[in-house]
Order: sequence, then C-alpha cells, then structure tokens
Amino acid sequence: MTKRVLLLEEGTAQMKGLKHSIGAALAELMQAGWSVPVGMIVTTEGSRACCTRPGHLSDEIKEELDGAVWCLEQQTGAAFGDPIRPLLLNVQPDQAVASSSVEQCIIPYVGLNDRTVEGFARQTGNRLYALQCYLVSLQHYGRTVHGIPNITTAQPVDSESYFTGEAELEALIAECKASIQAIDGSPFPQDVYLELQKAVRAVFCSAKQMNNRDDAAEDSIKEQAKMEAPVLIQAVVQEKCTDYKGTGKVYTRNPVTGEKGLMGDYLPARSKSGMVHALSYLKRNNPVRYTELEMMCTELEKRTGVVQELTYVVNPSSICIQLVQPARLSSIAAIRSAVDYVHEGVISKEEAILRLRSEDLTACMQQESPELRRLLEWADEIKELSILAKVEQTAEVRQARTWGAEGIGLCTTETMLLAPSRKPYVQKMVMAGTEAERRRGLERLLPMQQSDIEYLFEVMDGRPVTIQLFDFPLQELWPDSNTLEQQGIHLGTVLSEIHEMQLEAIFRAALKSIREGLWVRPEIMIPHVEHVQEMQQMRDLADHVAEQVLGEERRHCVYKVGASITTPKAAMTAVQLASYADFVSFDADELTQSTCGCSREEVAERERVVGHAFQLGNNPVHIRDIENVGSLIGTAAAQGQIRKPHLKTSITSESIQDTASIAFIHHIKIGAVCCRPEQIPWVRVAAAQAVIRASGDKQSVQNEDISTIA
Repeated sequence: MTKRVLLLEEGTAQMKGLKHSIGAALAELMQAGWSVPVGMIVTTEGSRACCTRPGHLSDEIKEELDGAVWCLEQQTGAAFGDPIRPLLLNVQPDQAVASSSVEQCIIPYVGLNDRTVEGFARQTGNRLYALQCYLVSLQHYGRTVHGIPNITTAQPVDSESYFTGEAELEALIAECKASIQAIDGSPFPQDVYLELQKAVRAVFCSAKQMNNRDDAAEDSIKEQAKMEAPVLIQAVVQEKCTDYKGTGKVYTRNPVTGEKGLMGDYLPARSKSGMVHALSYLKRNNPVRYTELEMMCTELEKRTGVVQELTYVVNPSSICIQLVQPARLSSIAAIRSAVDYVHEGVISKEEAILRLRSEDLTACMQQESPELRRLLEWADEIKELSILAKVEQTAEVRQARTWGAEGIGLCTTETMLLAPSRKPYVQKMVMAGTEAERRRGLERLLPMQQSDIEYLFEVMDGRPVTIQLFDFPLQELWPDSNTLEQQGIHLGTVLSEIHEMQLEAIFRAALKSIREGLWVRPEIMIPHVEHVQEMQQMRDLADHVAEQVLGEERRHCVYKVGASITTPKAAMTAVQLASYADFVSFDADELTQSTCGCSREEVAERERVVGHAFQLGNNPVHIRDIENVGSLIGTAAAQGQIRKPHLKTSITSESIQDTASIAFIHHIKIGAVCCRPEQIPWVRVAAAQAVIRASGDKQSVQNEDISTIA
C-alpha cells in the first residue's frame, strides 16, 4: 500500500516527485546535514482521508498519522499532548507557490491547549511567550477552520512584543475560544489529535479554495493547485530562552524589488530594549551563523524555485528553520525573480510564464522593466495565437504597436467618422436633400478617412490592418430616429455610398503608402454579414474599386476581404461565406448578446447574481461563453475551413482576457485574438500559457497510456 504520511528524514522517491514541494526541499536540506526541524508530509490522498468527518478517521490513516507523530516524539524528546513537555506542530500547505493568500492557510503551534500551554511555559521559562503562542494558534485556527477574522496574524518573536501582560493575553484567548465555540457549536478541541486532524483538513481545503478563488488574477497558481497540494507538518523548535542566541525573519530575496540577496531582521535573545535589528546585525556579530543562514536560503531557493520567507532560530551551534512559506511578492518582484530564476537555471522559461498573473502585468505596464520585456519575448516564442489590436481612434494605434500587437484586428471606422470634429459632416451628408449634395459631403469625408488609414499603414508597416466598414449607428447620429423617418432618407443607399467612399479611401491610402516604400496589408471587413449574396456583392465592389484606384500597383497590394460574424445565423452560414471571404472575425460580445437574447451587460449581471447565489466562480459569464457561444464559434470556424483550408479566423471581444477563454480559443484552433491595446501584454502571456498547459495535458495523457499498457 502506498504510504500517505512521509517523514522528512525518509526523503523517499515519492517525496522527491512532489513538484513545488517545500517539504521535499527541506528533506534534501536535512539529508545534506543542515539543521531542519523534523516533520512529515501528509500526501494528497492522506489529506483527503482527513477531510472525512472529524474524529472518525479510518484505521489505516489513523495508524499512519499516529506512527509519524510517535517518530517526531522520539526525535524531539517531547510528547504530543503532554502537559509537561508538549510537542507542538506547524501545519501548512506543502506548496512552494508565492501568493498573497498562502499565509492564510497556515496553523502554527498545533498541540497547544489549556493544559499544554502551561507545560510550554515551564519549558521555555516564559509564560507570557507561551500564552502569546497559544493566542496566535487560536487565531489562525479560527480563521482557517471557521473563517473567523484574526486580531493579529503576526508570529510571536519575543516576550516583549504585542502585549503588556498575562491578564490581557488570557482575556484574548478566552475571547477566541468563545468565538470558535459560537461558530462550531462545540469548544476548541482539547484532544490534540482531533485538533491535528481538523488542522490538516482545514489547511488542505483552504489551499484548494484559495487556488480556485480567482479567475484571471490567480490562474498561474490555480493551475499548479490542480494536483491539490499535500500538507506539511513540522515540529516547532522548542528551546529555553537561555538556549538560543536570537531569532528573526528572512526573505531569500527582496520581496518588493525582487533583487537577489537576503533581506530580513534579527532579534538577539539578550536584547534589553526588545528592538528588532536589521539582518546585518547578525552578519556583524555572528558571521558563521549568518553564512549558514545564507547557504540554507540559497539551497532552499534552488530546490523550490520560489522566493521564501523563513522564521529562523539561532542556536549556539546552528541555524534552525522554525517556519517556511512562499513569500508575498510585489508584482515587480514576482516578475524579476521569475526571470532571474530562469537565468540561474532554477526554473524553465515555461514555468516562469505560468507564474505570471494579469495583475502583475497591469501593475508594471507604466514602468515596463527589462525583465517584463524578456518574459513577453519568451511568451511570443511559445504562443501560437496571433494577438491583434482593436482600435477606435488613431491615437491607440501606436500604443497597440508598442505593446506588441501583431496587427490591427479591428479598426471601427464609425468611431473615427463620428469624432466631434467630423460628426456634423456625416449628419449633413446623410440629411442631404439631393444626390449631388450627398456626393459633395462624401468628398469632404474621403480625405479625412484616407488620412486615418494612411496613419494605420505607417505605424503597422507590413502588418495586417483590418478596417471594418461603416456600421450605421443611428442612435449616435440622432438620438431621435424619427428625424430620419421624417426626412424620408434612403438609408440603404446612403450606407452603400459611404462604403464605396471608404473603399476608395482605403485603396488611395494603400497606393500612397506603397509609393512611399511601405508594405501595406489592408483587410476589409464587412460588418454584420447575414447572407452569402451580401458577401459576394461587397467582394465584387471591393475588387472593382481596387482595380480603379490601384491600377498596375494592385499587384503590390495584397488585400483581403472578410466578414464580421455577429449572430448565430451568420455563424451557421460560415461554409457559404468562405466561398467569398478571405477571413472571418467572430464578435464574441455581440454573439453572446444575440445568442442569449440580451445585452452583454445584462448577461454579465444575470450571471453575477446566479454565480453569487450558487457560489460559482468570480467570472461565470466566461464559462457560459465557452460552453455556448464558444462551441458555436468553434463549429463555424471548422466548417468554414473545410470549404477554404486557408480561411483566416479571429475572435474579437472587449473582455476576453481570462486564461480559460484564451485556452479554449487555442483549443478550437482559432488563428487570432483581437483585444483592446491595454490588454495585449496579458493576452500574449495567456496565449503562451495555453500552449504550455495543453502540452502538459498531452504529456500526462501519454504517460497514463504508457502506465496502462505497462
């Protein structure tokens, strides 16, 4: 039978196979001769067994846990639950993944209760310190097991910190126990084995919930938590106050900047003032122990590949790690450390990319660093999706290019034509009483549109530029649509003339750019295509205008004509549209609206309410999009490419930036994603993560197949 509780001293192959395992790293340090508190790892299977009804463990897992605790007792000379010399345990997730929430899954000093706290006080020679530890243990237990907010989450480091006297501590302890009893319906367990089982169960379940709480923000962590991290249990270092030289906390790298080198504090045991010193104090006064601490931190980083936060104790003959956990890093530090770890050979480029979160990129975009640029370059080497920009104003084009857009996937010309300085010209042209007046109005608009498109070609210089023809926005032209009806305007005729003007502007801009030595790749998108005949007619019109404007230069202008698919009906005609379209672009937002029969805002609000009521994810609208609209898009794209194998496909959305959606787009083999310029850096990363995870899933399946055959 596979063991479900592994002692750190065993250092078994099972333990070494645990990815991102703090316990496995500590086991290797222990085997290398470093002073590490003894402990054990409760595997995922063992942790699940502890998630059954508390106090009712199976004989097998109970025997394993009891046996492991007995081993720790033999190694420490303390006894779990003993009122004279109690063994205390720190319980935490065995997962070296940096997160702002990981410390919420730690329960220290398990084994302290109303009896053992007095033994701990005699053992340490300091009752104030013992009560302080008991309070901290209760606070963490109450928060992790029952969700009770803590008064303080700080670890006790000396007898002078936090509280003025024993009476105050005893009152706070009683308050915590009362809160636990009010929530749980039963007192805080005085049975230390029941306390341990509840602690393991709570840490295991809390880590799972933490890793599944966020959607886009925590995807890199969530991906690594799919295996459900085991639980690490370590014995608390228990020495009399006279036996140790000092204690402190250290980060293996600067948690704010990510700069390499230790950063932390140190409190000498004999400090009369109780003042915490910088780590340099230890380096000056005890260089041997400082060097030992430095070497331990370096080794721990190499084995976990994560910036660590350690609470340590300086003994006369060694440094001992009291508690270890992944450090909470700023976005800058997370990015810098990931790149440095790759350069140092600690982790792969793929793993560094998987660690990136959307909020890290958002926080760093205003002060883009060389490390961020490097990570984005690595992402570009891996991703298979093209990342295009959706722009509404020419001012956004250069921004899109700066942030790595491979082209313009959607330029909405109506926003350009309806800018405050141009809108009156459009209104006057539409309301013109005669065809001649309308033509003159179009002639005024043509150079404006041509100038815009010339700028697009100049900035993108050889990259595709998709220009969507005017999408008639009645409500933006006139809030009262009756104005148009009273004038008897032939809207179809006006729209057709605007489109013809725009085609002329596109090809005039292309001709001028070609003559200036630029390579242009215009892609003309027809909005709201419903019928194949409409696509055919617009294709013929585009070819006709191109022939007239470009003449012999047409051979230097490789343009494309495609369709914007915004309704299920259009999606179901993708096979027919492919006969005349060079590309199709699926508008995910409008498809969601038309599929669900309501606006995108209404869909989001409805799903938010439903998600809250049934405790779904934070972003259920994307889940629904993948299940419904996503499958529609995938089928339409596949059918279109059956008719035309080289049919280009893309998806456009204002909010399609969560990794689940990007992974789905990669899965259905859509060619490109079109998003807002500010979303481009993260979508580049998410596209690379999709490739890495898909490759990992494929490898896992192959390994399972091999295992099955064997």
